[in-house]
Amino acid sequence: MNWPEHMFIGALFGIAAAVALNAAMVDAFFIVGVASLSSLVPDIDHDSSKIRKTADIVVPISAFAFSIASTCSNDLFCIFPHFNEILILGLAITGLYMIVLTFLRPKHRGITHTLFSAAVFGLVLYLFSGFPFALAGFAGYASHLFADKHIKVI
Repeated sequence: MNWPEHMFIGALFGIAAAVALNAAMVDAFFIVGVASLSSLVPDIDHDSSKIRKTADIVVPISAFAFSIASTCSNDLFCIFPHFNEILILGLAITGLYMIVLTFLRPKHRGITHTLFSAAVFGLVLYLFSGFPFALAGFAGYASHLFADKHIKVI
């Protein structure tokens, strides 16, 4: 199945999550969006997947943005005095991502295609954004597994 089909099915699961949460229209829009995007996450283990290509660009940018935000929490102009710290943290995060996906990458439809990984993904979203987005992320992730007809617990 290709990525537009996965996103469409993820959006359907997102609509179901929004209905289950009795979400307001604006919240439902974001819930459906999170579920739709989350439906691509299981394929991060595949080199030519849309999510992998996107993550290869977004992760380094986000790593450096996080490094700046965590080092210069109140003053954006503190970048220059703390340039070395920001550079090291950004490179460390990017390096960790690259090491995992290059050397520790699971086989396609391995651990990333399990309900366990869907639950871990939902838990991470819960810690960062709360229950509605965690449910949406879990629903979108699980929709990918259902669409692939490849559902494993672990």
